[in-house]
Amino acid sequence: MLLERLAVGVAAIALAAVMIVGFVDILAGELFGFRLAFKVDMSGTLMAAAVFLSWPLLQRRDEHIAVDLFSPFLPRWSEGPRWVLAQLGALVVFALIARGAWMQALSSMAIWERSAATLGYPIWPAKLACAIGASLVLLVIAHRLGQALWQRLRSAGVKNA
Repeated sequence: MLLERLAVGVAAIALAAVMIVGFVDILAGELFGFRLAFKVDMSGTLMAAAVFLSWPLLQRRDEHIAVDLFSPFLPRWSEGPRWVLAQLGALVVFALIARGAWMQALSSMAIWERSAATLGYPIWPAKLACAIGASLVLLVIAHRLGQALWQRLRSAGVKNA
């Protein structure tokens, strides 16, 4: 998916910027006794954007952290319904996250919000990236649910034929 690859590319750039700022801060601090005043704010802003933009890929690949405390004790037939319930729960949670992220991004964009740090860099692009990432996760979850439903319908149709 092109949007997913673009999002991961932007996330990689954001992480590279965090590493470069950290490297310059350490180098300047050790060599010249000078620290970058904006490093913490910028790192936090860019990390949030990177996390949200990489989330759709992790969701699609099912590589996020999963805790299955009760799976060994539940019957095997319940795997399918539990997966559907988990996806529906994720859909609700990410719909709420995406709604909040879009509200934050739009209000931030309306005032061209900048950081309070010395540099005063724009933070609205990071908020927009978070909203886009959360929305892409919603699309991934909906697509996976749709695929599962379609496969279930196809397999039911094949059995009845």
